[in-house]
Amino acid sequence: MDNFSTYREKHGFNWAALIAGVLMIVAGLFLILHPGRALHAFVLLFAILSIVQGFVWLAVYSHLRYFISFSWLAIISGVIDIIIGILFLYSYDAAGLTIAYLFAFWFLFDSVSGISFTWHLKSTLGPYFWINMILSVLSLFIAIGMMFNPALSALTLIWLVSFWLLIFGVSEIVAAFGNR
Repeated sequence: MDNFSTYREKHGFNWAALIAGVLMIVAGLFLILHPGRALHAFVLLFAILSIVQGFVWLAVYSHLRYFISFSWLAIISGVIDIIIGILFLYSYDAAGLTIAYLFAFWFLFDSVSGISFTWHLKSTLGPYFWINMILSVLSLFIAIGMMFNPALSALTLIWLVSFWLLIFGVSEIVAAFGNR
């Protein structure tokens, strides 16, 4: 959104930032009010991006084959990405469940990493060690809960994206008025 934030008209008011901010807030509120549609939108977006990425891998192969001996991996990646994208287009339920589990595994991995790093930095964190450890263990429990309840995982994803849109939408509106 830096393009919108840095754009100024002669009078100093940033109309592009205002419009971007309002659109972000509307999108964030829509996601909160319609989580089922939001998940379908994520699935559709992921499917399209997967298909496009597949074709990018296939195109990259033609350039890589002269320089890298294992460039055939680009063909395999491209075909797999295209297949996943097509499967997601035809099965929203399976795709939504897959995205929910991926999100849960992401939380799980970050939680375990947080515990590991906190433990190894015990001597340098001082009194903050216990705060970091408690928060990391709490996030581990949340991640495990998300794995056993994929609907919670999908809802968490939607809420995080919603709040991100709301926060940056307000930020863009403030930037629009701040340049006066």
